[in-house]
Amino acid sequence: MVNYASWKCFEITDVVIQDFFRWLRKDYPGMKPKSIKQYEYYIPKLKGLTLCSKRDVDKVFRILKLSKPSYETFSRFLTYIEKRYDGYETLVLKLRKALPKKPKAREDTYIPPDTKVISLGKCLEKQGEIYAAIYKILLYTGCRGTEARYILEHIHELKTVKLDYGAVRIHLPPELQRGSKNEFVVYLPLNVYNELLGINTESLPHQDTIEDKFRECGLPLKYLRKWFRQKLKLMRIDSETIEAFQGRVKTIGGKHYTDWIPVLDQEYKKIMEKIYGIYPC
Repeated sequence: MVNYASWKCFEITDVVIQDFFRWLRKDYPGMKPKSIKQYEYYIPKLKGLTLCSKRDVDKVFRILKLSKPSYETFSRFLTYIEKRYDGYETLVLKLRKALPKKPKAREDTYIPPDTKVISLGKCLEKQGEIYAAIYKILLYTGCRGTEARYILEHIHELKTVKLDYGAVRIHLPPELQRGSKNEFVVYLPLNVYNELLGINTESLPHQDTIEDKFRECGLPLKYLRKWFRQKLKLMRIDSETIEAFQGRVKTIGGKHYTDWIPVLDQEYKKIMEKIYGIYPC
């Protein structure tokens, strides 16, 4: 850790930019060349800028022009500051709160058929238990890839409630809540949860590596989330309940989950029966 905590602001210098790319290569060895090129295009444009307050985020995007790639690049740069330098957690938090809404990618309407989802699982089993475990978390929870990796890595630490029909409710920590992505609880069949408890996660691959494995097996992991949502829609589960299951909108805040949890507990029992053919114990 580099300790420049005495600085009031964070100046983006040549040294910082070079160190950022060293950090990327060290902490993200599996990062795709396309992503590296993206960072190499945007970050040098910020040379000479000093980050002190929320207003400086506006300066960043006047320089970079707001787009999905520039947004992702600056967000990763904030992660670098937070992890690489002591004493900048408050500044990074302020800057993150000032980030504009992330531009959306073009709408992708593809929903994979069950046969594609099943063949994906078979392929990932051959890649190793880590990839098979991530697949199962995504399949049974409908969560995002980031949450799935976090659940696997922290499975022994997360607050968990066992339900009487052979499922568990897992409560996720506040640090996973970001923007409109507010995943508070997820559900898993009890037998899947018990499998996860026995997996060694000491050398857990980076998120980019996990996503590459899914693509190699024929289906990007994001499509499991879409598949899960469609299955719930076909069961005629109302949209608000689906949003609560998948943590899709920020209007469903933590305080509202006191009301939602009994509903979700009841609905997940039906989901296990109708979608996965898992009947109450």
